[in-house]
Amino acid sequence: MAYNKLMISHKDIEHLKDLARVEFGERETNGLLKDLDSILGYIDTLKEANIDNVEETTHALDIKNIVRADKSIDTGEDEEEYTKEARSIIDSFPEKEKTHLKVKAIF
Repeated sequence: MAYNKLMISHKDIEHLKDLARVEFGERETNGLLKDLDSILGYIDTLKEANIDNVEETTHALDIKNIVRADKSIDTGEDEEEYTKEARSIIDSFPEKEKTHLKVKAIF
């Protein structure tokens, strides 16, 4: 694809280099100028595509949340509301106070 007008200037490349805090020579700068101009030209080509009948998407895959809903339970003295799995975790924890599990401080 050949484009008559440069979409990005040498000055733009120098500014991008400053922002990215990178340094490279004139040869690499000219190569980057050519590559970015080609990419921006391709984006202009995509703007010409007819997307009138295309449904909007938020994700490429049709993914649904299959995680169970959280259920809150009373953490008071009545500990019978815990499931067998939760009870076994609580019972196997080395340090605990009733149903609160003690862990080492991380700060």
